[in-house]
Amino acid sequence: MVLTAYRQHKIYLAATMGYGLGSDNSEEIAYFNKLKEEINKSKMNRNMGIQRED
Repeated sequence: MVLTAYRQHKIYLAATMGYGLGSDNSEEIAYFNKLKEEINKSKMNRNMGIQRED
């Protein structure tokens, strides 16, 4: 079963807002975990603010 765009969006919102998934579907859980990994990775590598040039 392929996740619909609507379901992917709902999972994305849950992952970005810090909510739990609340589903037992293995495809949804895998997509949720993939998103959480990417979010955590970008938090570690992201520059906060504007870098100084001087």
